[in-house]
Amino acid sequence: MTTDHRSDSRSRRPLATFAFAAGLFAVGAAALVGASGCTKPPTGVKNTEEQAVTKGDPWKVAGQRLRKETDWAACRTALGGLATDLNTQTKETLPVLSDPEFASLSQLVALSADDREEVRATTFTAHDSVYLADCLYLRDAADSLALGRFPPDQRAERAFAWVCRQVYLRPWMLIAGRADGASALPPTAVLRRGFGSGLERMYVFLALLQQLELDGCLIGGPDAGKQPAGLPLVTPDNKAFVTGAPRGPFWAVGVRIGADVKLFDPWRGQALPVTLAQLKANPDAAKEWFADPANVSGATLDDAKKATAFLAVPVNALAPRMGLVETKLKNDLGVKLAYNANALQSAFSDPKPAYWNPEDKSTQSAAFAYGHASRSLLPLDMGGTDRNPPAVRLFDVYRREQLPSSVFRIPAGIQPDGQIAQRLRASAAGALGLSFIEPPNPRERIQRGQFQDAAKDLVTKQETFANGRERLRLNKDADHQIREWIELINGLYQDLRLAQLNGDKSTEATALGQIDSAWKQPGAQLVVDQASSEVGLAESTLLLALCKHELAERSQARLEAATGAEADRLRPDAIDSWKTALSAWRTYEQNAVSHAGFLGRSEHARVLAARAAQLANPAPPKK
Repeated sequence: MTTDHRSDSRSRRPLATFAFAAGLFAVGAAALVGASGCTKPPTGVKNTEEQAVTKGDPWKVAGQRLRKETDWAACRTALGGLATDLNTQTKETLPVLSDPEFASLSQLVALSADDREEVRATTFTAHDSVYLADCLYLRDAADSLALGRFPPDQRAERAFAWVCRQVYLRPWMLIAGRADGASALPPTAVLRRGFGSGLERMYVFLALLQQLELDGCLIGGPDAGKQPAGLPLVTPDNKAFVTGAPRGPFWAVGVRIGADVKLFDPWRGQALPVTLAQLKANPDAAKEWFADPANVSGATLDDAKKATAFLAVPVNALAPRMGLVETKLKNDLGVKLAYNANALQSAFSDPKPAYWNPEDKSTQSAAFAYGHASRSLLPLDMGGTDRNPPAVRLFDVYRREQLPSSVFRIPAGIQPDGQIAQRLRASAAGALGLSFIEPPNPRERIQRGQFQDAAKDLVTKQETFANGRERLRLNKDADHQIREWIELINGLYQDLRLAQLNGDKSTEATALGQIDSAWKQPGAQLVVDQASSEVGLAESTLLLALCKHELAERSQARLEAATGAEADRLRPDAIDSWKTALSAWRTYEQNAVSHAGFLGRSEHARVLAARAAQLANPAPPKK
């Protein structure tokens, strides 16, 4: 029996900033209101939660807190408490770069003004808690893969396969209301969403490699280091995008294995048949690979001949304070937080790779480079650099656009831009948002190895949305009830507007009470069921299948790491796990039509189901 890798107690309480209560959805610009805007970015973490005075080693206290909860709010509280305790109890100061050290770092890594402020801060910054939470997320993912028995190249292969299972290919092309468009989002945002571009797969892989303590790099042309994340790739006739724009300046992601670099294609989801050294020594050895129609990276054999490695790390990882946190909390957390830029570069063979970190200007295509993608996504009050108003903040749009269009479809007879439509949209969006988007969402639980918690939660969600579907199917008067309710609610809101226009407070209060009662009638629930039940059932069924699939992948990994009698003992368990996963995928097939609004989701499920079918009925082992 497979148990959850880590307890889920740390993520039980909701993260207020991410709350998806129905009232957070607004119409008009369809703005999803999250964290409130600020006029200037916070300069450091402040411990805003009232706490009892702690005694003992401040580092041990922080470690104990973070063993219990690891979301952004918990990390903010832990770092804020740590800063306070260090100042009041030990007078210990956080390490900072000296002027010569900063000058040396700046020669290696191009740093914007925001980057410099982040790296040279004398206390924990507002974004440090976001970065710590992201690293703990990827730490859990890395630990759940249990790759310790495999050599480095196989660890890299299995980690890359996991990334491709969790992130199906669907570039996020344009952002409504923003002139700059979106490029690549940070790894945890992509993982929670479940889809992304080839470049976003690279980002997730780099973050996972960090926690596996494998050195990753990006592969592009010699001039890629000066190119932005938003770089598009178009066909020779300049009429179409090749890989879904923006592609970024890279066509592969690499992992240092000894003195060489193993290459991976995020669009194919496969390792290249040659290493970087082999490719540079004999490019024609990969001629068939690049000529294959399956190569949609946009890279040609000519590009391969000029293959150049570049390094990219989170800017926060370059701050000495992160190295101290990693060292002090190693026994408690076991998380990789810091990079020595010189040491990382020196680990690679000559010619040494340069660093890629174009400036994070939010109105230019240079935004969303790996080093500061998280800051580009987040609003100011969450440690980010997005100064846009809530209606068009990237973080809010990112959450809103994860909802299917059916949520925003309004039945005939209701004014699309009125109060009734607004509340209906909020109710349907709230039902799906609370179930699948608000952290810790089911995808996050699966990715962090919390399989039992995820499965239990998803079964409950299946039942909830199935009940909504049955209310529609079994109620022969559903259409009539909906029409009656629409007529009733329209009349009540008309009475309310008239009372407000006449200044009649008594009639207004009566109308408000009647409106409140009307929203509790079955007709209102039936309208919400129409918008959310089918897609909610499909999503919960898909994620339950993904959960069972990941359990089967763990069983398969244990089998492939074993030999002799141990392998014989583990083989039946692996086959049974794959049969369970296959059954779950077949159940999803019955609901997949409801995912028509999510391009690529059903196709990705078919790929995973095919793997489950193959391994559920394996050929007999060779003797």
